[in-house]
Amino acid sequence: MTTMKALVYKALGKIALEDRSIPRITAPNQVLVKVIACGICGTDVKILEGKHAVSVNAVLGHEFVGTVQEVGSAITTMKVGDRVAVDNSLRCGVCEFCRTGMSSQCDWLKDKSIGIFQDGGYAEYCVLPENACYKVPDSIDDITATQVETLGTVLNGMNIVQMQPWDSVVVLGFGPIGYLFSALADNVAARVMCTEVDPFRITVAQQLGIPVFNPNETDIEKEVLTFTNGKKADIVIDAVGTQLENALKYVTPGGKILAFGMDSSVKATITPNTITRNAIKILGSYIGQNTCLPAIKILQSHKLNMAPFFTEVIRLEDGVSAFSKLGLDLNTMNHIPKKAMKIVIKP
Repeated sequence: MTTMKALVYKALGKIALEDRSIPRITAPNQVLVKVIACGICGTDVKILEGKHAVSVNAVLGHEFVGTVQEVGSAITTMKVGDRVAVDNSLRCGVCEFCRTGMSSQCDWLKDKSIGIFQDGGYAEYCVLPENACYKVPDSIDDITATQVETLGTVLNGMNIVQMQPWDSVVVLGFGPIGYLFSALADNVAARVMCTEVDPFRITVAQQLGIPVFNPNETDIEKEVLTFTNGKKADIVIDAVGTQLENALKYVTPGGKILAFGMDSSVKATITPNTITRNAIKILGSYIGQNTCLPAIKILQSHKLNMAPFFTEVIRLEDGVSAFSKLGLDLNTMNHIPKKAMKIVIKP
């Protein structure tokens, strides 16, 4: 076999199933991986909306796990048959950002990320550098293993915000990222609640046992005051990328806001004096930083209830139609009600 199926980004709102040549190892530090499963990320939806940079004709998909089929001559940490999860955010390792603990700002991220600028996991095979691969223990199933990188990004946010067992936490948005923050906060913090407007995802929050409120139907500021006995939240996490103004309404004086979700089309109007007078800390978090191994350990512990997280596993051939279930009609480019939390593709 010399060809494979792949889902390829073509243009705004256009992703197509194509026949591609199976990629070959071209450098000694590379491995050829047969993809087992790949999650559809909200970033992929934003790519198709034109809200995230991408390379035309790139194979999308960056939440994936696979089996090593071939190894380059310089590979030392894995062998044929190993099952590996992928950190798609390639970094140089030698720039000032990388060497001072801020690798999320490495210039490589502007044009080298796997599944965005380089071919990714919406395919039967993918060639990867050794340092993007993390061996996955047998105690983590294939579908859960797709979320090593996703959970790693959330763990980076947790490291930044330094959540404590006595904190009250409000998570704004209950998509996959909001789900993982809520599940972690439920393990760590004193109390956690979330907000969500989509009916399907509201039901998922209820399955997880997290109090959830719809801002289109409820005064969230009043709910936060009730939830925190009048104090407001110690930590507010914007898992959407549109909620900074609201986060400032819900956070207590001296509290923290974690800006995590990304939406480059959104502008916010704030009063800086509110931040100064109330000593509010606004913290930004982007991708993971040395957090894939901790993510594997957490998934291996089974302390997070991941059962409601996964909605459906589909074939690669059905990948184009999955985006409507995630809230984007590719024919009209309109937002529509969601019918899924996390959809996973199996080639």
